[in-house]
Amino acid sequence: MRKLSFSLLTVTVLLAGSTHKLIAQQKIGCINSNELITLMPENDSAIKVIEKRQLEFVKQSEELQVEFNKKYAVFTSSMDTLPLLIRNAKQEELGNMSTSIDNFNKAADQELNNYRQETYQPILEKAQNAISEVANEEGFTYIIDIATRSLIFFPEEAPLNIMEAVKTKLGIE
Repeated sequence: MRKLSFSLLTVTVLLAGSTHKLIAQQKIGCINSNELITLMPENDSAIKVIEKRQLEFVKQSEELQVEFNKKYAVFTSSMDTLPLLIRNAKQEELGNMSTSIDNFNKAADQELNNYRQETYQPILEKAQNAISEVANEEGFTYIIDIATRSLIFFPEEAPLNIMEAVKTKLGIE
């Protein structure tokens, strides 16, 4: 019985030591991806093309607003002398113009966001590829992005995945 207890104790110590060794072999690095992106030469040209597109939208929005303001000024200056039917038609026209301007601005914001994502996608991919290459070359197990506080590199087979144990603990099959 003592031999069995001693054997179990020995196996337990060896397994605990192996697990500790496994954990100790993990190499974790970190990077600030936002800082990396701002340092990449592609970032400057991306900023320029995005600002150019944004300026086009702002210019168009301002032109629409100037046109609205002119019509509004004409309407308010002659409102008292207009027949009710014409006054109502002008009010409706101004309301429609205002709605149209709001819709344009919302659509421009959405399109600019999409354009920004399209423009930065290759830059982000290049940065991610470089991070993965360095992580593999340097033997990192995990890389944490301190800008987003997220894991941006990890091995394909996570060595410490506890999903099955947690599912069992929760009674999930």
